[in-house]
Parts: sequence; structure tokens; C-alpha cells
Amino acid sequence: MFDIAIQNQHYVFIFIIFALALVFFIISKISYNKKLEKEVNKQLNELRDKDKLLIAQSKLAAVGETLAHIAHQWKQPLSQINSVVANIEADFEDKKLDSEKLEEHLNEIEKLTFYMSDTIESFNNYLQPNDEKEVFFIKEAFDIAFGLVYKLFESKQIECKFEIQEDSKIVGIKKEFIQAILVILNNAKDVLVDNKIENPKIKIFIGTVDNKAYLEISDNGGGIPKEFFEKIFDPYFTTKPHSQGTGHGLCMAKMIVEKSMHGELKVENENLGAKFSIILSKEENE
Repeated sequence: MFDIAIQNQHYVFIFIIFALALVFFIISKISYNKKLEKEVNKQLNELRDKDKLLIAQSKLAAVGETLAHIAHQWKQPLSQINSVVANIEADFEDKKLDSEKLEEHLNEIEKLTFYMSDTIESFNNYLQPNDEKEVFFIKEAFDIAFGLVYKLFESKQIECKFEIQEDSKIVGIKKEFIQAILVILNNAKDVLVDNKIENPKIKIFIGTVDNKAYLEISDNGGGIPKEFFEKIFDPYFTTKPHSQGTGHGLCMAKMIVEKSMHGELKVENENLGAKFSIILSKEENE
């Protein structure tokens, strides 16, 4: 009986040791998990801060580009207004400025100033902050983006071809999506201009492939060199002089498409140039 009691005490002691070890292990595991969770949250917050910084820097760069576009779009109407004023002065000196002629000149100036006002309104609407997701058509967003740059494309004699196979509704922050489209359009324009391409062309395709919404923008600018291909979406990477490029644009466009809209932005070289493809899920309640 004594031996059995000792043996039982031995088992109890082993059980207590095992229980204490288990408790210590659980406490250590909980403590480790808390430390790991804290570190993961810290890293996530740092990544979010970096993302916010990149987007903020990209938006500042976009404001600069916007001002350049406004200046370009205002150049022609301002020149025309100067011509109208010169005509008014000439008609006045020649004593040909009757009320009918003056009204004709003033109507022309009014038409030009309305155009300039519309230009400012378009850019102002685009730059207004809006973080709410909404449902919209791809072509609707593309038309807004293209409307902001088409005059500049015309001045560079860039021919744009459109193939609208099927328009699709998508979900996202429309102004961010417009910004991503602008980045790709401006990138294509810069390649065509910098490479001095004869008969520069940009092709836009909007359609559906495998039940996914597609927006493709391709150019005949010669394509992306192999040594740059893996870096094209990296933050701060640019092939332009620092005074002309920040390297934020394509990185930000990829963040908008992939992180904000859960889609895919990819690039590939074709025969004549590069093709950027935005692939998104279609809105189910379309």
C-alpha cells in the first residue's frame, strides 16, 4: 500500500509538472502571438503610411500635370481672343465697328471664354476629393480622362483609335480610376513623343474577356526595354530626368487598380509597342 501511495504521488508530481509546463507554454504562446500581432500591425501601418505617401505624392504630381494641361488647352482660345481684340481695334480705327460687328466679335469672345470655363470646371470636378465607392461604367470614366488630355494629344498629332466591344459596370472610387487611366494615357504619350515616333498611335479597347471587364491602352512607341520591364511598377522608378518624372505614376495606378479595386494591372510588349491592361470584376447587379 505504501508503494502504491508513493507511486501515485509520483504520478501526481509528474502531472503537476506537465500541467505547469503546459500552462507556461500556453502563456508563452499567447505572449508570442501578441508580440507577433503587434509587429504585424506595425508593419501593416507602416505599409499603409507608405501607400498614403505615394498616393499623396502622385496627386501632387497630377496637379502639376493638370496645370500643364489647362495651360495647353487655354493657349489656343487666348490666342483667338487676342486676335478678336485686334480685329475690334482695326475695325474701330477703320470706322467699320458698327453695333452688329461689335456684337459678332463679343459673341466670339464669349464662346471662347465659355470653353475656358468648361475646361476649368472639368479639371476642378476631377480634382475634388471623393473617397466613396460607386458603380460606374468603364467608358464613362475613360471619356472623362480622355477629355482632359485629348487637346494635348491633338497638338502632338497622336492618332487615337477606339474599339468598344462591350461596356461594363464596375465598382470603385471613380476619380481614382480616372487618375489611373490618365497615368497610362500620359505615359503612352510621353513614350511616343520622347521616341519621336512617326505616325504615333494609341489604341483603346474596352470589352469583356472571360466575363471580366477589360480596358486596354496600347501604343506604337517601341515597347518597354527588357532591363526596365520588371521595374516598371516600382515606386520612384522612372526613365525620365528627375525634373520631368517622379516615378510615382504607374506605381500609384497599380495600387488603385489592385488594392482599391481588387483588379489587375499588367503590361506586355506587342509588335509595335507596349500594352497596359486593366482587368476588373464586373458589377454583379449590372
